Order: sequence, then C-alpha cells, then structure tokens
Amino acid sequence: MYSYYCLSALGPAMAKYLWWKQYLTLLQIVQFVLILLYLFVEFLNGCVKLNNTEIALAAHVSFMLFLFLDFYKKYKNNDKLNGNINNSEKKK
Repeated sequence: MYSYYCLSALGPAMAKYLWWKQYLTLLQIVQFVLILLYLFVEFLNGCVKLNNTEIALAAHVSFMLFLFLDFYKKYKNNDKLNGNINNSEKKK
C-alpha cells in the first residue's frame, strides 16, 4: 500500500505503473472482512468477552470497510464509463 502511495505521489508520469490499484483496494477490503470475521467468531465462541478496545476496533473496521467498498464501487463505475467512452471513440 505504501509503495502505491509513493509511486502515485511522484506525479502523473507514474500512472502507467499503477495498474494494480484496484487489486490493492480489493486486498484492503478482504483484510477488513477477515478482521470482522475474526472478531465475530471470537464473540460467538465465547473465548473472550469483547472489551471496549475490540468494540472500537469493530466499529472502526466496519467504517473503513464501508468507505473502501464505496470507493471501489465508484472506481469501477468510473472505469466502466471511461471504457465505454474509449470504445465509442475507437469505433469512429
């Protein structure tokens, strides 16, 4: 993730090397889901009573998951729109 941030901070000339942006976002989404699943299973099994820190972690990760899903959805919609525009321009 920090490699992506570093490359993107170097300017538009590096954009061609950032093709893996969507995969990085998907990886983050998977990470958030796994964290929530871990907390949920821990709670269901009664291994440990969830303390305030774990509750705050669950709230934070849920919020981040929501934001990343929203970003990914907008990114994919924008990608589809740009792809459709590029395809129509190629046909002309």
